[in-house]
Amino acid sequence: MAKRARSSPKGNPTPTALPGSLGEALDEIGFRPLGHRIVVGKQTASPPGLSKDWAVCAIEFFRSTLPRAANGNWQHHSIAAHEVACQALVKLGQATVTDGGAKPASDPRLPAVLPRWDDITTAVVWAASRSGLLRYRRRGKTGLTRKTSPLPKANIRSRYGCPPAYLAAEAFPAFHALGLIKHSSWTAAAETILWRDDPFEASMNFAKDRRFTKALHVALTSVPDEIAAKIRDILALPANEVDGLVEFARQYAHYSATKDEALSFLQDQSHRLVSEVFARRWRLEDGWLSAEECERVLFFELDPLSIQMSVEFCRRFNPVTSG
Repeated sequence: MAKRARSSPKGNPTPTALPGSLGEALDEIGFRPLGHRIVVGKQTASPPGLSKDWAVCAIEFFRSTLPRAANGNWQHHSIAAHEVACQALVKLGQATVTDGGAKPASDPRLPAVLPRWDDITTAVVWAASRSGLLRYRRRGKTGLTRKTSPLPKANIRSRYGCPPAYLAAEAFPAFHALGLIKHSSWTAAAETILWRDDPFEASMNFAKDRRFTKALHVALTSVPDEIAAKIRDILALPANEVDGLVEFARQYAHYSATKDEALSFLQDQSHRLVSEVFARRWRLEDGWLSAEECERVLFFELDPLSIQMSVEFCRRFNPVTSG
């Protein structure tokens, strides 16, 4: 699934505000719920045997794939895959954050502690998919159709639940170095990485996989106290703030919202905030991350895996208020 400009992927609990809705009226004045305050304005280890050269290959891939401005800066154009790629270059010591993207570092060097392999690898897959360098195929399909122009024939064989795919030559070095492909087939390590791209051609249905259900159990039984408290506060937001939001919308946005409309809006916002917690603090292989471990992560706002995990977690963690 190609990651585009903040559009909601399958499983994303936060829809775009509809024209004439409460969400649109609040968007116009910069509303965003933070905790229990209403405000206006802006407010893993790599697979065994993998060479550390993967970081260099990933850097070269991002450098050649990302759009560039006339001044040489990399630009993300508010496209999720490009945003994450810019993050990756910063984490890999090759750039600094700038408005709209990343600026090449004057003295680029790899950090002493590398970012997470799974995050960098996911960023490479997203960037390749968004750029058309990676194109998934349904099982049994050759890439040729009668009614459309011929598509590139698959050159990566289906394996470990991953679909056949076409991979452009310029992407092969990074995919090989990252341990995603071997002998023109997907590797075992690729499967859970592709969960985070969730190509519709594969119908991966990872929420039913035993690794997902085991990770859900671990997340529920080992959630740190401060994360549990934060999630409880977020889940309590709709019920606690619905009356205040109705009055706020009337007074500041000049919009007459019903309680049901306000409640629905706040539930959407609380789901988004919980998914952000998972995107920053949780990973499939390692569960909840320490503050130190979080320094190595990339933030994937539209990661189907962490979004689905946050939904399943909330259904069981606090079924009364999770909606």
